Amino acid sequence: MNSDKVKRLPAFIGGIFAVITGLCFVFFPETITEFIAVLFGVVLVVAGLSEIIGYVITIQGFREENYGKAAGAEIVLVYSIIIMVIGAILILKHDYFIQLLPTILGLFFIIDGIVKVRKELFIFRKKDIHSWVMLLLAIFIIVAGLLLIIDPFKGTKNVIVFSGCAFIVSGIESCFLGVIRRIEKITRKD
Repeated sequence: MNSDKVKRLPAFIGGIFAVITGLCFVFFPETITEFIAVLFGVVLVVAGLSEIIGYVITIQGFREENYGKAAGAEIVLVYSIIIMVIGAILILKHDYFIQLLPTILGLFFIIDGIVKVRKELFIFRKKDIHSWVMLLLAIFIIVAGLLLIIDPFKGTKNVIVFSGCAFIVSGIESCFLGVIRRIEKITRKD
């Protein structure tokens, strides 16, 4: 595909944005509590847009190369639209968010982890160290989501710090995947 650089761009943008948001959650939890709903809504909207851009580019690339449909790409599109809608609701109705914070964050991380596990299993060809790292990070995101739902800890501050750590791991995983794909492309050319 001619759009390889553009295809990696949404993963890097979403990944870097998630890491920055996670660092803010970890280092400024008291301040973040006041703005958590709006920030989390913005994160969801940006992540959804990033995934939709990736979906459109992937579909266009498959059509240009006459491959037919991208296997399972519609799941990513539906997921992207859902998280964008949730993000918009959080931005508009942020008053109710703090009460539901652990459950919402837990569901987000479970869904995000499942989508990433699905992606990793779909491209899990070589079974090298990079594939295992990506798969383990995706599983960690699912476990983090489950922990938020099962035992939401005591207090919003702990939930925010924990969520910040999960955002950082998710962002690193997205950036790491972009780097690995770049290295694989360079290696294939040699």
